[in-house]
Amino acid sequence: MNSETKTCQSCKSPFLIESDDFTFYERVGFPAPKDCPVCRQRRRMIFRNFKTLYKRNSDRSSKPMISMYAPHAPYKVFTHEEWWADNWDARQYGRDFDFSRPFFEQFKELLLAVPKTNLQSVQSENCEYSNFAWKSKNCYLVFGCVDNDTCAYGHIVWESKDSVDNLYLYKSELCYECVDCLWCYGLKWSQECESCSESIGLFDCRSCTNCIGCVGLKQKSYCIFNEPVGKVKYEQFLREHPLTDPATLPYILKKQRELRRQIPQRHFFGSHNNGVSGNHIYHAKNVHYSFDVKGGENSKFAYTTRKVVDSYDVAFSPDIELAYQALTSRGNGIYFAHLNYDCSDIYYSDNCTSVHNAFGCVGLKSGEYLILNKQYSKDEYEKMRMRIIEHMKKTGEWGEFFPTSLSPFAYNESIAQEYFPMQKEEALAAGFRWEENIPRTSGQETITHDALPKNPAEFDAESLLKQVLQCETCGYNYRFTAQEIPFYKRLNILLPRQCFNCRHERRMKQRNMRKLWDGNCAKCGAKFKTSYSPEQQKEHKIYCESCYQSEMG
Repeated sequence: MNSETKTCQSCKSPFLIESDDFTFYERVGFPAPKDCPVCRQRRRMIFRNFKTLYKRNSDRSSKPMISMYAPHAPYKVFTHEEWWADNWDARQYGRDFDFSRPFFEQFKELLLAVPKTNLQSVQSENCEYSNFAWKSKNCYLVFGCVDNDTCAYGHIVWESKDSVDNLYLYKSELCYECVDCLWCYGLKWSQECESCSESIGLFDCRSCTNCIGCVGLKQKSYCIFNEPVGKVKYEQFLREHPLTDPATLPYILKKQRELRRQIPQRHFFGSHNNGVSGNHIYHAKNVHYSFDVKGGENSKFAYTTRKVVDSYDVAFSPDIELAYQALTSRGNGIYFAHLNYDCSDIYYSDNCTSVHNAFGCVGLKSGEYLILNKQYSKDEYEKMRMRIIEHMKKTGEWGEFFPTSLSPFAYNESIAQEYFPMQKEEALAAGFRWEENIPRTSGQETITHDALPKNPAEFDAESLLKQVLQCETCGYNYRFTAQEIPFYKRLNILLPRQCFNCRHERRMKQRNMRKLWDGNCAKCGAKFKTSYSPEQQKEHKIYCESCYQSEMG
């Protein structure tokens, strides 16, 4: 089938469906999408709340707990232990399919009936305040926390250790305030770096050690603002500009930004790829219009995955194969689904584990051949599944992701607000809900920032843990934890003057959007797709990969 340009039913923008896309849609048995890739991505994100946490009581035991669901949300919510207990079974909520009613209407009733777990935590220990934690321990306020040990304040921190305040950190240790860094150690206030260590304020550096404020360097040591200085002058600079001086970091980052405007920038961040497009893609083949992919092949519109194969429109899914329109899932053959782990051949389902051949199911912990949580034989299941598909085609629901009205979260509770920020009026006009009572306090501060100790050697956890501070950006209160004080002392850095939410928002603004623009190499004029906007392309010299490698090495 030939490529075709369509108009997005949501934002009214034109978008292209290529011939290979039609081949994939035919393979999985779904019609081509009616929304553009950005609107499809945002619609899925509305179903995922990372870091908006509430205090509420369990609907099972009345036990106080931390939950991603607000107390007034119309759902039954259990603690993690209660949800996984053997004394209840989601099959008890099973029901017959009613062919006189739309599928999504019946699915919503099941969503409201089946209990939810307060936070998503799998095989994790001492991570009570981290959401979507998997095989992690001793982590605090890390969201998208995979295989981590003793990390705090992060978003998409995977396979890392002893690190604080990071965004998209991968296989790294002892890192602080890093964005999109991989395989690093002892790195601070840096972005887009690989295999760097004991350095400060780097951008797009590879295998660098003991460097400060550098841009685009590879396999260098003891450099300051891209100039080789040697060990003696490097140590002298740190004595004259200690990180405990509030003026040091702004000075380093200002000089680094000036360098960025002078030095060529690569149009794409990633490595070990063959035929890819997007940004932050590694060890992939034939993966296009995708972002934050750590491995995979033959996929498109993939976002934040560790390994993605033969899939379209998947997000926040560590390992997934042959999937379409799937969010936070792991397995094979997952279609229009959310929160499904170790599942296969599962359609339009939510929060299921080890479930196979299921349609429209919620909260199942095992099983096969189920529809709306009701058990069927294999033959009965196949016949009912085909009948429901034909029914959904008639109602216009087949091939559509869950309506936003089914999301448990308001727009500003969900991560859609982090990747596609909206003001309240804009969100409401677009048909999204808005939560007015996001948990936060003000006016309870007990100490000013100026009264805090300036010497990290004098940081006393017992004293600091009693204090309440006011964020210098938003004005709301925040506190320190026992975990972070020793970290600041070890790195010899000052205590943060912003709350976690404002620190996180600042890091998110450092990243390019998950969008591709047409660009031309500033050196040879070659055309490419890049996440640098037209305005950014005017500010920086953006090179194609060939020119970047020939000039920067």
